[in-house]
Amino acid sequence: MPKQRNKKPRKIKHCKKRNDMIVFVIIGLCCSGLLWFLIKDPLPENSIQNTENAISDPNKSAKHKKSTKAKLEEATKQNKSNNSSEAKNEPEKQDMLTMDAAIISVLDKLDIPKSFYKRRKSAELITYSVPINKSIMDLTYANMIFKGDLERNGGKLLRGTDSSGKQSLTFASKESNTKYLINLYYDSKLFESKTKHRYIAIVVDDFGAIDGSLLDGFLSLDKEVCFAIFPDEPNSVHTMQKAAAQGRTTIIHTPMEPIGYPNVNPGKNAIFTQYSSAQIDKILTRFIHQLPDCEGINNHMGSLATTDDDVMRAVMTTLKKHNKFFLDSRTSNVSVAYSVAQKAHVRAFRNDLFLDSPNITSSTMDKKLSQIIDLSSTKNSIIAITHCHSEEKLRYLKLFISKLKAAGFTLVPLTEIGHYNVPEIL
Repeated sequence: MPKQRNKKPRKIKHCKKRNDMIVFVIIGLCCSGLLWFLIKDPLPENSIQNTENAISDPNKSAKHKKSTKAKLEEATKQNKSNNSSEAKNEPEKQDMLTMDAAIISVLDKLDIPKSFYKRRKSAELITYSVPINKSIMDLTYANMIFKGDLERNGGKLLRGTDSSGKQSLTFASKESNTKYLINLYYDSKLFESKTKHRYIAIVVDDFGAIDGSLLDGFLSLDKEVCFAIFPDEPNSVHTMQKAAAQGRTTIIHTPMEPIGYPNVNPGKNAIFTQYSSAQIDKILTRFIHQLPDCEGINNHMGSLATTDDDVMRAVMTTLKKHNKFFLDSRTSNVSVAYSVAQKAHVRAFRNDLFLDSPNITSSTMDKKLSQIIDLSSTKNSIIAITHCHSEEKLRYLKLFISKLKAAGFTLVPLTEIGHYNVPEIL
């Protein structure tokens, strides 16, 4: 066999020409990468100039510079446009002013001086602490005013809390992270400095049956004294007409179901809790047509009827339709009549005490006078009810009025005190 030779591997020599080509390729890739970087993320003009010096083709450099400047100008315009849009909107700042203005407007409506309420800001929460004069309004109604006005100004009610003597409402704006917390609380003493006079309104119940000298005697009282007249009595219309001729305020003394019925009888044509809204409307409408000069109504008895929400809502619906007010005689400590009237946007009053209960003795008079003076320390206006059954009650009332005047009280019509002035809500 022929002897095989072991061949030695040959060494491959890299030529100079091939090495030069690789260098050019690398340089080309670097230039392409640099151009791509400049087009993608434009540099400031001084950086562009430095880059131009590194580029060998002057025509290409000029074209690139023009393109980059155009991009910079476009970016600047876009930035200005965005800044202008943000400055124009500024949602949080403008909404804060809008909401604050709405809150201040409500405070003005409720006649709460600037020095009485407090405004505090922390982070994204603005808190208003608002005192309410209990003798003028209740928290529920103040709550309704705030809710209605703030919602019309873009606010959104987030939550509300109710505790003894305090209600809190939290609002937010639709385009803002700022929250608005309104704390409503009773503080009648704070309003004492505004009270310069003490007023009292007196309502005399049960007219309609009496006539002659007894009626004339009551008609001789100060014309500020209000007469509450039973409907469907022999002298109901006659009493209304004579009182109206004096310019005296009259109201319809409306019989309503007491807790003790049938043992305690409210009289004919009373409103009972089992009546439907249509039945109640029919009764009240007939009373109003019979005694058209009467400006409102109050309840006779009604210790059960005035605690029934449905009955009181039906009553207020009819009164609102005929533009009449309601005086809650408060024959029950748990009456809902006054609060239901306010929620129905019906002008409302509340009795503070009965002058001739339990009797008409001098000791009763002194006790009632003392109660009125005590009440006047927190209330500048008081409403009291008495009755017209006899000459003795007339004399008692005349003496009582003279003692009230001596104590510094001003006798005024019912329609001028003790009522809640309803701000426009709708």
